[in-house]
Amino acid sequence: MRFGLFPCINQKPSPQLRCTSTVLWKNCAKPDGHSRISRCSPLLINPTRMTRNLNRLVSQQRPQRMCVHALRCCVVGKKPVTSCLPEWDSVRKTLLCTLAAAALLAACGKPKQAARMMTVQTATISEATFQPNIQAISVLESTTNVALRPETDGRVVRVLARDGQQVKAGQPILVLDNVQESAALDAARAQARTDKLNAERYEFLFKNGATSAKERDRYVTQAIASRDQARSSAADLGYKFVRSPIDGIVGDLDKVKLGDYVKTGQAITGIVNNSTLWTLMQIPATQAGDVAIGQSVKVVSQGNPPVQGKGSVVFISPYFGMSGNTSTPNTLMVKAEFPNLTGKLKTGQYVKSAIITGSKKSLAVPVQAVMMQAEQPFVYKLIPLSRALPKIKASATVPASTKKKLEKLPASTPVVVQTPVQLGPLQNNLYPVKSGLNQADVVAISNTSRLRSGMPVKVAPANTTSGSSSTKGAKD
Repeated sequence: MRFGLFPCINQKPSPQLRCTSTVLWKNCAKPDGHSRISRCSPLLINPTRMTRNLNRLVSQQRPQRMCVHALRCCVVGKKPVTSCLPEWDSVRKTLLCTLAAAALLAACGKPKQAARMMTVQTATISEATFQPNIQAISVLESTTNVALRPETDGRVVRVLARDGQQVKAGQPILVLDNVQESAALDAARAQARTDKLNAERYEFLFKNGATSAKERDRYVTQAIASRDQARSSAADLGYKFVRSPIDGIVGDLDKVKLGDYVKTGQAITGIVNNSTLWTLMQIPATQAGDVAIGQSVKVVSQGNPPVQGKGSVVFISPYFGMSGNTSTPNTLMVKAEFPNLTGKLKTGQYVKSAIITGSKKSLAVPVQAVMMQAEQPFVYKLIPLSRALPKIKASATVPASTKKKLEKLPASTPVVVQTPVQLGPLQNNLYPVKSGLNQADVVAISNTSRLRSGMPVKVAPANTTSGSSSTKGAKD
């Protein structure tokens, strides 16, 4: 058996023998007499002190206490096993070699690595197209949307459509009890045929001089009245068939079931055609002057993924909303019409609408480059060290050690400088720049939360980031 670096000699293996690896110890608890060792905490000790203590302990022939500073002893029961003590010469040689190697490693240590510069991705400031707009949350409404109502009373005997079914104009949805109307129509048609034959007969007799014109005219008039009566009876029968007035989709039909009695004008369901929609926007009075007929309007649904549509303003209310009507007070109702090309937008749905009031070009900065400090936006602009160093040297807040480190760097080293900016509303992940940046300025768009003004950085290669390219258009 071994104590790690120190051999246990003249000791036969025994199940009662406990030998542990040699470690360095300090601040051991006092041993219980000379027999056993209590708790020890591992800690690198002073080599000089350890060697002195080893000499003293060995000379006193008290090997069980060597663990106080250097190693644990083997213990059999409560008696110390002195044969577990390594020969002192072997111990001293091995210990000296170990301490020498440890001292050499401690003296040499790891070589200090040169401080690495933080790598950042960049974007070049350039012009982009921005579109000022007025935004509002609005509700959609179909341009063709009707309530289905019967034009006569009756009991439902047949339901010919179902919820959500696509129907054509004139297609029957419900059939009401029409036995009496059908019989009246048959009788009217029969009478119309009879009167027509009589009128034709008297026309023939009149031409041959067998009857007078007055008699002929009486039969002709009667035939015409019978024909009109048949048409009226047909119309009465037709009212018993509740038909769709437009092309569209049938709404909820749960209100009416087979056998129900419906009355004239009772709302049964709705027929909706969502192929063309209106968006009804309430525009604040402060922005009402910017709205005009024909301006482009973009709508985006609030779902995921969002559905988009594009139309134009077709109506501007001639008055502002007032208390007591459906419009919000001091707002102007603006209606825009657009085709529902995808068919996914529906009547009654709320969407985000934007009226495009113009178009202009402006310098743009990516949203990733913008930071906020005390409600003041700023960016980290990259400039050569040769331009930044004079200001850094003149600054009283920059430590002298930092100034010396910067002086040793090449003059072309990029340095980030915190630059306050004034920005417009965000569009398509780009801010229009009002002030603070110029054309072709380079700003950092990555690691911005870890940057500090005056910090030298390394620019990531252009082929490793899409952010190094110039900003693009900001059209929604």
